[in-house]
Amino acid sequence: MQTQPTPNTQSHFPMQELEQIESAIQASLQLLATLKGRHEALTAELERITRPQPVIAKASTKTIGPGLEYRGVMFVHRNYIDIHIDLLRRLWTECPDHREAMAKAMGRYGTTRAYAAKTLAELFPGQPTAWAKRHSRTLVDGWYVDTNLNHERMRRILPAAVESAGLQWSKDLKIYWRPTHIVG
Repeated sequence: MQTQPTPNTQSHFPMQELEQIESAIQASLQLLATLKGRHEALTAELERITRPQPVIAKASTKTIGPGLEYRGVMFVHRNYIDIHIDLLRRLWTECPDHREAMAKAMGRYGTTRAYAAKTLAELFPGQPTAWAKRHSRTLVDGWYVDTNLNHERMRRILPAAVESAGLQWSKDLKIYWRPTHIVG
């Protein structure tokens, strides 16, 4: 025997509540879909802005000089004449067989003086010894160097000495007359 629901049984069923629940579920599913899309967009943006950026190696610079770089070693000096004398001393010490040639090459730039000589009289012909001592220094034993020079004169005679010693300017040595920024 089959029982048919009686109108009394149907009236007690909360049909309206079921429809409200179904409607709420539909709305919730739509909201979840919207939230899920927004969640994915925000997560992607967060990943983008917090991703480590590739570091582009910025060339570091350092300041060297004034001074000279001789055979890869830097020697810092406060003034031009100290750079001049240091270089000549190194050349005279390391290339003793070229001393005469270096002095002669430097002397080509002078009119009455030699810039490097074995005696003070040869260094400053016609000048009193006291004056010659004030304007010179001992280069190495038996050699004197003129210290009464300007920057421009040094820039001209040093390459002549270097070439006469058999070295190459800018390869075997570099002079930095002023503080210089280099990449390295």
